[in-house]
Amino acid sequence: MSLIAKEIMKKEVVTINENSSVYEAIEVLVSRNISCLPIIDDEGNVKGIVSETDLVYVDKKLNPSSYYAYSNVNVPVDTRILQKDISRLKTLGIKEVMTKKVLTIQEDTPLENIIDIIINKGIKTIPVVKDAKIIGIVTRKYILKYYIE
Repeated sequence: MSLIAKEIMKKEVVTINENSSVYEAIEVLVSRNISCLPIIDDEGNVKGIVSETDLVYVDKKLNPSSYYAYSNVNVPVDTRILQKDISRLKTLGIKEVMTKKVLTIQEDTPLENIIDIIINKGIKTIPVVKDAKIIGIVTRKYILKYYIE
């Protein structure tokens, strides 16, 4: 019998509601020391996902013409602009920056399929769902932990 998602997933999943702000998502990621956060609706259905990378580059994602910190030229970051953007994070909704097309798996998905998704799709965190509700999460780290246990 092949190893399946249910056997390696983390069952206590940290999530955030789709009506939360970007700032709240950042607070959760930092305080819980996690790198990715599933976004759910009031019924617990997965609506999106957001990663640390998404939030680090939130300004570039929303304002592609804003290159003050992302250009190839070594240009100093204007702290006045940065401070304005940081205060904006408290009112900016997570819906505006989350990835809406979330690749999910079922609890009986074989490990081979999970590894294939991680390698070929470049996805680092995969929510495990049952009846559209999140019941777990699989990351590269959880697979590695299984290898050494």
